[in-house]
Amino acid sequence: MSEKQYGMVIDIRSCTGCQTCTIACKTSNEVPGEGRWCHLEDYYGGTLYMPNVDNEKVSLHFRPLLCNHCSDPLCVMNCPTGAMRKDEATGVVSVDQDICIGCSTCANSCPYGAPVLNEERKVMGKCNLCAGRTDNGDLPFCVQACPARIRHWGEITDPNSEVSKMIAEHHAEVYMAENGTNPSVYYILPE
Repeated sequence: MSEKQYGMVIDIRSCTGCQTCTIACKTSNEVPGEGRWCHLEDYYGGTLYMPNVDNEKVSLHFRPLLCNHCSDPLCVMNCPTGAMRKDEATGVVSVDQDICIGCSTCANSCPYGAPVLNEERKVMGKCNLCAGRTDNGDLPFCVQACPARIRHWGEITDPNSEVSKMIAEHHAEVYMAENGTNPSVYYILPE
C-alpha cells in the first residue's frame, strides 16, 4: 500500500443525476467518442406498495461511478505490458498510454468497468483523479463542477483529513467491497 492514498467521498443522498460531473470529466479530459471516465447509474430504494403491508416509499438514487483507485487494483495486476500503474506516492492508478497496447485486459479485469478503449488511438484511458490538477492544488474537474457539492476529494489515509472524517462520521461505504480490491471511493448512502 502507498504511504498516501487519495480518494473521494460522494454523498449520494443529494445527487440529482444532473450529469455535470460526466460532462466536466469528458470535456476537460478530452475523452473521445463514446468513452466516459465518469458516469452515473441509477438505482431504486424502498419497496413497492403492497396492500396491508407497512411500506417504505420507493425512491430513485444516482451513484456516480469512476475509477476507484483501489489499493489492490486488478487492472494493474493483470496488465500485460505494465501500462496500468499505481503511483506509490499517491495511490492513484493511471495508464501509461505510451506503452499501452489497447488489449482491454485491464477493462476485463476491473469489476467497476473503469478503463475504456480510446478507439482513435487504440489505447486505454481512465480517470486519474485529475492528477495534473491535484498536483497543483486544484480539485478534480468532477469535484469542482458538481453543483450539488456532493463530491469531496482528499487523502483518505490521513485520519484528520476532511474526507476521512466524512467516511467515519457518515459510515461511508465502498461500492462492491466483495471484490477485495479495497476501493478509495466511498459513498454516503441514503438512510
